[in-house]
Amino acid sequence: MTSSRRLERRYRRLLAFYPKAFRREHEEEILAVLMAAATEGQQHPRLAESANLLGHAIFRRLRQTQVPSPWEYTHAGLMLPVRVVIGSWLVFLTAILYGYGHGGWWGALLVPAAALHFYIAYRLRHPRET
Repeated sequence: MTSSRRLERRYRRLLAFYPKAFRREHEEEILAVLMAAATEGQQHPRLAESANLLGHAIFRRLRQTQVPSPWEYTHAGLMLPVRVVIGSWLVFLTAILYGYGHGGWWGALLVPAAALHFYIAYRLRHPRET
């Protein structure tokens, strides 16, 4: 197998992290640009290219995820208070843990989780116009 075929195969592995719909539309173009920018005899994607492709793929996947779910929109009357109560509980729990000196890494987990619940509650109350 030639080095360019090996490099192309490795780029395709990285591109596999993108959502299927995005790949169908853009994979060949992205691959052509990556291969054109590769140096003679290059067999592996550069670290910066790999990080950029993976980061962008994660961003694309997160962007396509619908938060809150269609079910939550249908049952917003129930889910809005549930999300607010869960978010409030997580904030309260974080405060208790920090009060006892056990906050450390728990805050790094609980505070973003609480923020996500409040964000989803906000989105349930103010859905985006489509």
